[in-house]
Amino acid sequence: MLRLNMKKYLFLIIVILLLIFSHYVKLLRPVENFLNQSLKPVFGGFYSLSANINKTYLEQTTKQDLAAELKQAQEKVNQLTVENVKLRFLEEENSALRKHLNFLNKDSRRFLMANIISRGQGNQAIVIDKGLRDGLSAGLAVVSSMALGTSSQGVIIGKIVNVKEGLAEVYLVTNKNNKLAASIFGENKTSGIATGELGLTVKIDFIPQTENIKAGDIVATSGLEPSIPRGLVIGRVARVSKENNEVWQTATVELLVDLEALSIVSILLP
Repeated sequence: MLRLNMKKYLFLIIVILLLIFSHYVKLLRPVENFLNQSLKPVFGGFYSLSANINKTYLEQTTKQDLAAELKQAQEKVNQLTVENVKLRFLEEENSALRKHLNFLNKDSRRFLMANIISRGQGNQAIVIDKGLRDGLSAGLAVVSSMALGTSSQGVIIGKIVNVKEGLAEVYLVTNKNNKLAASIFGENKTSGIATGELGLTVKIDFIPQTENIKAGDIVATSGLEPSIPRGLVIGRVARVSKENNEVWQTATVELLVDLEALSIVSILLP
């Protein structure tokens, strides 16, 4: 058995040596050319298939890489957007605080700053984060420095009506239930009651027809209320309504502050 295997191995070695010798002396050139031409399409097909598989793999890998990079870029953009919004809010709050302090530091009255934490419907009431424990009580004036067209002018925006331990409800000047003793500073000083109208504006009724008032006249608190100092600006006269056969005339007041834009207010303490 062993001798038979040795003969097989010896035969194979002799055949291999003969093939190598024949290749070098070019005896197999015709056979090699024939096989090369016959197998060339097969090898070409295998090469093309391999190239296509490799191309598909690279394209798929590239798409996955691009998708991952795009996702990372979008996440970065979202993060930067959030940070930018936070910075803008901080800038607005800092600007409001500076204006409040600039206005109130010029005034000898005591004050307390508060944040608006909620709003009522119809732009008629707000809730602030200060209350009884902070020394607040009903009737106190609430002011803002965010007057339109000015840098540090304080205007009254409402007064406190309900107070709890840690918060207070404020009726805005546009609230129909909010009334302020007011004066119109025109050619003559005219007194009246400023009342909110539909959560949109303020009007002053029952002004005698003999009083000469006109658009542009400044309206401010008269000081006839115990907790409301005189001279707090309410707004300016936008329109005067009067009929020849009526005893009274009415003034519509344009506010000097955008109530919906407020986030910080101050309460004038007694």
